[in-house]
Parts: sequence; structure tokens; C-alpha cells
Amino acid sequence: MNPNFVTEVPVDNSLSHVLPVLLDIQSPPSMPEEIFTGWFGDMVSATSRATETPIELPALLGLSVIASVCQRKFVVELEQNYQEPLNIWTVVALESGNRKTAVLQAMSKPLMEWEREATEHISAEIVKKKAERKNQEAQISSLRSEYARDKGADKDSLGKEIVHLETTLPEIPSIPRLWAQDITPEKLGQLMADNEDKISVMSDEGGIFDILAGRYSGGVPNLDVFLQSHSGSSVRVDRGSRKTVHMESPALTMGLSPQPEVLKSLTSKDGFRGRGLLARFLYALPESRLGYRLLSCDPVPNNVLREYHSGIRSLIDTKPATNSSGEISPYILKLTPDAYELWKEFQREVEKDMRDGGMFEHLKDWAGKLPGAVGRLAGLLHCVEHANEQPWSFAIDDETLDRTLNLAALLSRHALAAFDLMGADKDLNSARKVWQWIERNRNESFSARDCFEALKGTFKRMLNINPAFDVLIERHYIFELPHPQKAGRPSKQFNVNPMITENWQ
Repeated sequence: MNPNFVTEVPVDNSLSHVLPVLLDIQSPPSMPEEIFTGWFGDMVSATSRATETPIELPALLGLSVIASVCQRKFVVELEQNYQEPLNIWTVVALESGNRKTAVLQAMSKPLMEWEREATEHISAEIVKKKAERKNQEAQISSLRSEYARDKGADKDSLGKEIVHLETTLPEIPSIPRLWAQDITPEKLGQLMADNEDKISVMSDEGGIFDILAGRYSGGVPNLDVFLQSHSGSSVRVDRGSRKTVHMESPALTMGLSPQPEVLKSLTSKDGFRGRGLLARFLYALPESRLGYRLLSCDPVPNNVLREYHSGIRSLIDTKPATNSSGEISPYILKLTPDAYELWKEFQREVEKDMRDGGMFEHLKDWAGKLPGAVGRLAGLLHCVEHANEQPWSFAIDDETLDRTLNLAALLSRHALAAFDLMGADKDLNSARKVWQWIERNRNESFSARDCFEALKGTFKRMLNINPAFDVLIERHYIFELPHPQKAGRPSKQFNVNPMITENWQ
């Protein structure tokens, strides 16, 4: 018992039988396989079983693969004058040893195969155009020498010929790309501009976060191209000797699987939370199966692989619509009236959950984007369902929306866990530190002053520790006692919930 506890103050036991609300967020539930149907669902389930990995890993990496081949081809119209593109950012945090590389390779193999075939198809054209360009450049060089020596009437005609040759230099085709791994923001913009203003970043590690934080730019974060390419905002980059990059509606998809330790440091990186980078990701923190695997699983069946590859290839081969000027004008996917009502009800519920005391009180930045993310996910699931048809010929129905909302509910739980891991709620983290001190010392009662003195290395001033007491009171770990009638400013006194202390030895 704390000797400084004021025994003459009556103890309020009115809440002594109230169970505390856990300070640690419980592990989010696993995704049920039935959310994903058809050839995509079959591939997700079979890959999870074959690699003995949590279903969230092939599911979210697979959704990023789908987004890679649908972005800039389709948009979802959720309401009049409100459309969402189909590019998404996903993060599945798993420790090393979980066969993340094998899953990424399995889910992204159709992309690699298409790139290899496209490269082989265009290689001869690239060689031809390079030769033509070199020949023309040599001709220009020869004419310049002749132009420098000529003092007669032919000088003007030589000059005009040089200008004509310079303005008609053959363009060397770019090698088609659908995805990249670690890439700088500067290179990203150029790569996207060379590939119809779109690309995907897929990796089983989290190195891209270090690049975003400024690994190659002296520690100065460079987030603009990434942020604008998630929302589809216009991008214009003019820097030094680099080629000017201009994209009207860029689209960037990301599918990452870093270790959980990588996430822990992200909120401290300059601009990551404040500028909305972290709010754009869909998170999964599944439980690792290491230590519980059978290590004798069958590979993904050949018919599942064929159907998956065929579905992805159909979406790759779907050409986007163009306007009268030949510019890309994505097909519009609309909701049925019933699907719209489901989405609208969800949007209103999310709005309520962002109020003080709501589920998303400390995740307003992430939750504010959740209804739009649901639209994107619904569009992707719709494209999977109609991959071998014309997805724009069908409206997104209520069944697809219902499955998407079930997925969103699970992703919300995972996001809460992810942001908790990243330390998004500072008051909650402070409360955990105070509770660790209480539990370590088995303090059935204590004063605010004693706690502050013990934790001065963490809390510089008393006002910094007070929010921690408020959280512990709110969650029924401790109860504040009435102030004794004494002169001066007595320290606050607290009792610990007897339902907790009775289990202490």
C-alpha cells in the first residue's frame, strides 16, 4: 500500500465491479475465404494453403495485382460528380520467414509474363528505331559541319534541313512496364509517363518507405508524386536536366509486405501522417503461422493457375476507352440502386464513427478515405467477376457491395491495429506506460505526484501525464478519489480497480 495515500478520504466502490476495457487492441479477425469468389478467390485460397500463409497476404497482394491492370481503364461512379479510380495501396505486415516472396511471385507472375512477352515483341522495334535515330543524328552532325563551312546561298537551306531532321528524330519506344519495386520518386514519375501515366510498386519488403523518407534526397521526404498518383491529381515535374513529366490523371498502385517493425517507425517520419500518406493504405496485420505449419502442402492446382492467369490477362488486354482527341477516358462503373443504398448507409456510419469517442476518433484521416476505398475495392471485385466480358456493361450489384463492406469491416479492424502499432494515439501509449508502472509496483492506490516522480524520464511535466490518467479512468483501470479538505493543491489520488488487484499475488 502506498504510504502517501490519504486514508481518511472515503473510497468510492461504486465502479469496483466494472471490467476494464483493454488498453491493447485485440488481434483483428482473419478474412473469411468467401469474400473472394471465382477464379480470384480460388487463387487466393489455394495460394494461402500451398504456402501456409495467412489469407490476408495473397488476398491484398492479389487485389493490388488486379488494380495494376485495371487502373486508368475504369473508374467507379459512387454519386453524381463523385468518382473513384481503381488503384489501391495495400500493406500486409508479416515477419520474415512467412514465404512472402513466394506469395508475391505467385500472385504477380501474370504481370511478369506479360512484361516479358511485351519486351520480346518490341525489342526488334527498339533496335530499329535506335539505329534510325543514330543514322539521323550522324546526318545532322555532317550537315552542321557543312553549315559551318558554307558561306553561300545554300546556308539557309542547310539550316532548314537541320531543323527538319532534328524535329523528326525517331522516338525510341519504351519497354512496357506494369510494375516496379524500389524506385525513387523522380524515376517513378518518368516510368509512369512512359507507361500511360500508371505503374504499380510491388514488394515483399518495406524499403520504399525509406526512399519516401528521403534516403536518396538528403533526408528530405519527397511525397508529392506518390500522393498525387493515389488521388489522380495532375502532376507536373520540372527539375534540372531531367525530362519534364506531365500527367493529367496518374494512377499508382502499391502492394507491400514489410515486417511489423517497419510500421512502428512510420508515424515518426516527417510528413507521413500529416500529409496523408499513411491514410491511403489498406492494412492487414495477420497472425503469423510460423511454428504451426505442417510443411507438407500441395501446390496450387494447375487449373486454378490457368484460370487466374487467364483472368488477369483478359483484364490486361482490355483497352481503355478514348475520347475524340485520342486521350484515355476510363470506362465508368456504376452502382445499382440497391448497391448505392448500401454504400450510402456505410458512408454515414463511418461519419458517425469519426466523432469523439467513436471507433475512428484517432483515425479520422484514414476513415475519411474509407468510403472511397470501398468504392475502389467494389470496382476491383466487379472487374474480377466480369473479367472475360465487358465490366462496364454491368452495374456493380448489392451482392458485390455487400462482400466489399464485409471486407472493409475487417480492414477497419486491421487498420486500428496497424495505427496502434504505429503509435497513432499518443494518449493511449501514455496510458500504457503509466499502467506498466502501476502493475510493476502492484500499486492498489497511488497519487498522481508519485506516478509523475517515478516516470519523469518519460513525462517532462505533470500536464503531459494527465491525459494518461484520463484514459485509464475512462477504461476503468483506475478511479479518482474525492479531494480531501486540505489547504493548498493536493495531488490527485487514485484507486486501482479491485477486479484487477484481486488477481495480484
